[in-house]
Amino acid sequence: MKKTVLVAALTIAAPIMAFANTSPILAANNEVGVAVTGTLMNYQENVPAIYGPADTESGWRPGFAVKGSYMGNVFGIQNGYAAIHYDHSAGNIAYMGNVGGHSYIGTDNATTNRVMARVGVGINIPINGPGHQMMITPYIAGGYQSWNRALQGPYGYTEDYRAGLIGSGALFQYAVTPRFVVSGNSEILAVVGGGMTPHLNGLGSASFGTSAEEKVMAGVDYRISGPIHLFSEVSYTHFTYTGGALKAGSSEPSSATNLFAMEAGVAYSF
Repeated sequence: MKKTVLVAALTIAAPIMAFANTSPILAANNEVGVAVTGTLMNYQENVPAIYGPADTESGWRPGFAVKGSYMGNVFGIQNGYAAIHYDHSAGNIAYMGNVGGHSYIGTDNATTNRVMARVGVGINIPINGPGHQMMITPYIAGGYQSWNRALQGPYGYTEDYRAGLIGSGALFQYAVTPRFVVSGNSEILAVVGGGMTPHLNGLGSASFGTSAEEKVMAGVDYRISGPIHLFSEVSYTHFTYTGGALKAGSSEPSSATNLFAMEAGVAYSF
């Protein structure tokens, strides 16, 4: 009887002991998770004053994010890294601008989607102190972002913005304790193949030139029990669109967008 109880106890404890002995950074880099998000969006077009007020938009939007990442030995490469992150946000934000020659204050029911994939290699950084670990992971990145702009009211209209993203970045991680990992992440991306389609008769679509996008992030990951982790992140993103010609002598002006985002969620480490 005692032997049976001991075997059962060891069977239950083995997974917990395995997680306790796993590198905290590796545990944080081998997980899938889901989060709730909040994003403050600020958008402004660059229009000469003689044409009237430039379009500006600003406001908070709720959303959700899902993520997955893997770090391990791949084809003989130690600490090979791959990750994917998808973010969806939707909500009403304030609009001020010029519609058809009329100054207009209204509401944009804005929906954005962004998906990013990253591939890199983790490099351990020697550090003194038991239980502490440090790693930097340079990576290349690629993805896609879109914005459905649905202006409400008597001068309402809908536009779809989209662009590809490609570039590189670096993820820095420090294990404060065997359960708690803090991180910093920065990336510089080229905004490529972008464009905008206004859902207005006869205007066609505008194609954008290549521009830049910069993003910095800070996050924490905490193992609460076994494979269950809590995580959160704050980030700031800035990007520009070059604008482009439309049909009927119209054009989409260049613009700049700033995003401040927060997310908090739960993850399962594998």
